Amino acid sequence: MAEQQLRELGEKLESPPSSKDELVELLEKTASALSEVEQSPRPSVLDSLKACFDAFSKQELLKHEDSDAKVLIVTCICEITRITAPEAPYSDDVLRDMFELIVGTFSGLNDSSSSSFARRVAILETLARYRSCVVMLDLDCNDLINEMFHKFFSVVSDDHSQSVVSSMQTIMVVIIEESEEIQENLLLTTLSALGRKKPGFSLAARRLAKSVIENCVEKLESPIKQFLVSSISGEGAFMSNTIDHHEVIFDLYQCGPQILSGIVPFITGELLTDKLEVRNKAVELIGELISLPGVPILESFQPLFSEFLKRLTDRVVDLRISVIDHLKNCLVSDPSRPEASQIIRTFFYHLILCFSLITF
Repeated sequence: MAEQQLRELGEKLESPPSSKDELVELLEKTASALSEVEQSPRPSVLDSLKACFDAFSKQELLKHEDSDAKVLIVTCICEITRITAPEAPYSDDVLRDMFELIVGTFSGLNDSSSSSFARRVAILETLARYRSCVVMLDLDCNDLINEMFHKFFSVVSDDHSQSVVSSMQTIMVVIIEESEEIQENLLLTTLSALGRKKPGFSLAARRLAKSVIENCVEKLESPIKQFLVSSISGEGAFMSNTIDHHEVIFDLYQCGPQILSGIVPFITGELLTDKLEVRNKAVELIGELISLPGVPILESFQPLFSEFLKRLTDRVVDLRISVIDHLKNCLVSDPSRPEASQIIRTFFYHLILCFSLITF
């Protein structure tokens, strides 16, 4: 009976009804029937699915304009890819159209009150569970992958369940780990979500980006280092006017500190530069890093910390005051930190030096 039903549904979909309501009803029945089919079914079941498979490869369904129908079409496509996994039942061109439809449904994840929200979540979770996103790499869908990453960062919210956020993270991590090389646009999209003052993305997006980087540190270490060196030096392939490398470094210090070991000399150069604006930003960065509660000063950052302390004698008064404020915050955040005695000794040394100069 089930095989006969699948065959009949497929035949009806080959010439889908023009009425939206009738089409939606037909798609709902098809999605329900497909969900009951086990993965890698017996040959007779696959034979009964042939008409259904063929129907979803046609442009009439793939290019349908109605949003409710689109979500149901994608739901059916996800079930088909689940049933046939790991084999892809369609040609590359058809698969590209299908993934474009799939990624398009993720825009609606920002509206949890929508009647289609649960289906969109199910599509997301299916893509994550069966790692179907890897096929996008095989198809060279680089622009679409970048669009998907941007959608995730744009829609992710504190209102989402852990399952939704986890599925987004899984898909992004799989894409990065399975990529032969990290595309520049994809890297910039991921780094764009970092930063405490970044417009356009939520705190949830920042947490998602940090989690993705933390899970892909080895894969991302080299390209992120290249980006940071290019940004600090002001030249190179990874130029971006929309990303503040200081904000990126602040978040990397917490989620991927090993990435920063090779860029310490470049940050030191910012502390020593004659350009006051750059020097001030470097002081703010280091000051905020050492003031992070419960986060020790990295061993690789110790030389940078020593250079930071020397800014107590900077020729600009406001910058010296900034250093003092950050040192105070550092001690308040963790009075027992290993560097506390060094901070106190240095501070009082310079304080006594100042008094002696005034007296003299």
